[in-house]
Amino acid sequence: MGRKDAQMHSLPVDHYRKQIGKQNKKQTSSNVRELKKHTEAKSSSPRLYKDVGVAVASLAVVVVVVYSLLFLWLLDEPKKTEERFVPAS
Repeated sequence: MGRKDAQMHSLPVDHYRKQIGKQNKKQTSSNVRELKKHTEAKSSSPRLYKDVGVAVASLAVVVVVVYSLLFLWLLDEPKKTEERFVPAS
């Protein structure tokens, strides 16, 4: 029994380890590509949030300005109508 094991060039465990090493090397190269894409997306995401924030803030400012103008226009409107109907003395 000892002689059969001695004649084998490599143990099955060594063969298994080599296969795992090859698979890991293949996975590593694909993982590097994915990691680069992920890193690029991550680095551009704060810029994206900043752009979205600026767009939302500018839209909010426009809405507030339009609302204020309409409010002032409607606030001044009754005064003008009251002046029209005041009887002249």
